Amino acid sequence: MPTLLKSMFSLLFSAAILLVGHGLQLTVVPLYAISLGWEADLIGYIGSSYFLGFVLGCLTVPRLVARVGHIRVFTVLIALFTSSLLFIGLVDNFVLWLVARCLIGWGIAGIYMVIESWLNDKTSVEYRGSVLSVYTVISLSAICVGQLLVGFDLGYAGLFMLAAALLVLGIVPVGLTRRAAPQPIPAVSFSFRRLFAVSQVAMVGAFFGGLVTGGFWALGPVIADANQLSAGQVGVFMAVTILGGTALQLPVGRLSDRIDRRYVITGLAVVAVLTSITAITLDSRTPEVIYVTMFLLGGLSFPLYSLCLAHANDNTDLSIMEVGSGVLMMNSVGSILGPLIVSFLLGYTHMALFVVSGVALSILACWTLYRIRFHDVAREHYEPFVSMRSTTQEVVEMGLESEESEEPSDMKVQTKNTDESLNKS
Repeated sequence: MPTLLKSMFSLLFSAAILLVGHGLQLTVVPLYAISLGWEADLIGYIGSSYFLGFVLGCLTVPRLVARVGHIRVFTVLIALFTSSLLFIGLVDNFVLWLVARCLIGWGIAGIYMVIESWLNDKTSVEYRGSVLSVYTVISLSAICVGQLLVGFDLGYAGLFMLAAALLVLGIVPVGLTRRAAPQPIPAVSFSFRRLFAVSQVAMVGAFFGGLVTGGFWALGPVIADANQLSAGQVGVFMAVTILGGTALQLPVGRLSDRIDRRYVITGLAVVAVLTSITAITLDSRTPEVIYVTMFLLGGLSFPLYSLCLAHANDNTDLSIMEVGSGVLMMNSVGSILGPLIVSFLLGYTHMALFVVSGVALSILACWTLYRIRFHDVAREHYEPFVSMRSTTQEVVEMGLESEESEEPSDMKVQTKNTDESLNKS
């Protein structure tokens, strides 16, 4: 394992550098929009534009990689990402920001796909899960560091330039590597209708999970500002939420391997609703209270994507890539709508994110309990939980292909659970 990670050092180092810059710009752009006096609804549209670009990137970048290769696409995408970010810092036109933000979403989706495809191609089956865990830790840690850089007293121009510099520096390790590029990225292929028939809980859960997390990613700094946090505290606000999501991924996932995943999804949703109600009731603008509630909300909402992905792969004959692509797209649709809803409610209450979380996850909990009550089908096998962020379909292939490839091609992994109640489709 150490030798394998050493061989991937340049790629992981590139990912760490550019994701620090990405994490920084995620917070700086909304804060800059606030400083320009823009309303929350306009900032919400800009956030949704980012996620729209992300979806388009997932659909189009594989074809681009097939034409010109990983390293060229990686370089072009970072150049496009950086120029779009700097362009935002130069102008204050709403329409131009929409276009630039969409291009940033398209670029980061492609960057994720190139990195994950490379890791997937160069990692042997027995180490894929471990490499995925290392990659997840590095990416989330880098984004957290980027959030904290917002506290530096550089002014908005300085922060934009710092983010751009980090993005460009991320090209260097990969650009100088002597390693051969991997095979082309598989194209996205799925049917919403067929996937919804396979697992309604997974698709509904992915949608509402994206609704909550999309609202956070796009409008976290605006929400923090509405709660009267300073610029330095905004970075901490974002970082503690991400850390909460990271901390609970593994224990929640391991629990879902032992009992019906739908019970775990319901439990997370119910506790998140209670957390939201508590936050709304307390209505505290004390930083410590806000940090604790956001840590809990992140810990309870971020694992939903991985849980829904694992549940969707339980008891299905569809390919892992098809299921993973569908769950990702459903999550992305929620992420597009989330910022629009949260930004609208911010015009009425600074607790908008908790209101959306409470309502959305209440619906998810009720729907999941309904499915548990009236859809009692025992699974024949299941895909073990793999902790992952909702990035691109490549991370799905990387995380789950190892379980599939250890069996004959006409079989899926058959893992019996004789001690606990069986998962239901």
